[in-house]
Amino acid sequence: MIRFSRERVERIAAALRAARARRPKRRFDGRMGTVPEGMAALRIATWNIHSCVGLDARFAPDRIAQVIKDLDVDLIGLQEVGWHHRGESGLDQFAFLEKATGLTAHAGPTKHNERAHYGNAILTRLPVRSSSFIDLSIGRREPRGGLEVLVEVEGRPVRIIVAHLGLDPWERAKQVGVIVDKVAERPDLPTLFMGDLNEWAPNSPRLKRLAQAFPDWASPRSFHARMPTLRLDRIYVNGGLTIPAYEVVRTVLTRRASDHLPVRATVAVP
Repeated sequence: MIRFSRERVERIAAALRAARARRPKRRFDGRMGTVPEGMAALRIATWNIHSCVGLDARFAPDRIAQVIKDLDVDLIGLQEVGWHHRGESGLDQFAFLEKATGLTAHAGPTKHNERAHYGNAILTRLPVRSSSFIDLSIGRREPRGGLEVLVEVEGRPVRIIVAHLGLDPWERAKQVGVIVDKVAERPDLPTLFMGDLNEWAPNSPRLKRLAQAFPDWASPRSFHARMPTLRLDRIYVNGGLTIPAYEVVRTVLTRRASDHLPVRATVAVP
């Protein structure tokens, strides 16, 4: 057994404290504004939940539900809900998360057959006027889709679109085109578009096109959960909506529950 004198232990402890003090602090990647007077606050989040399989390789839908409850939002858009090539086959994750969180779930599966039950979801406590599926599948690529709901925020209609875009740039270009054209059909309707866009190039043509259609957006580093460096999970708004506050939620639980971190935002609704 190696024994250290009290003086040496105190010197080591002091050196460790000094090293921690010199370590650069992580920059806040987000906004910390407030909702202007006269506007309603809509608290939302987007999160790719990796079929409820965490970085510890454990299938834990209860852990995903706990994170959602902790986020305390009015509406959350989820991607990779259900089983496809991971998770527990046969478990209806849409229904489970609805029951476990107390929020109403609107499912947008892109695969729904004997071998797959998988896609997007919106969970909300807000009144929902309508819900519809947006087909974003391209040729022989993996089926993709978006989920569109029209919610009421203090009596005001707001369109929410949640999507998970493809892995190839040409695929995403077509999918972004579908979303932008869909939004242009109702230019009078305030719209919030969010999800896992699989875009890591900051100056990509797809992001430039979205920026033309949506004047405000949130794009913090959310992937990989262990060391977030890529801005894959994004939120876009138009029609008078703004995003005064947003953040990536990093906790012990979120860093383990999925390979993405949730992005939470406050949206000002005129």
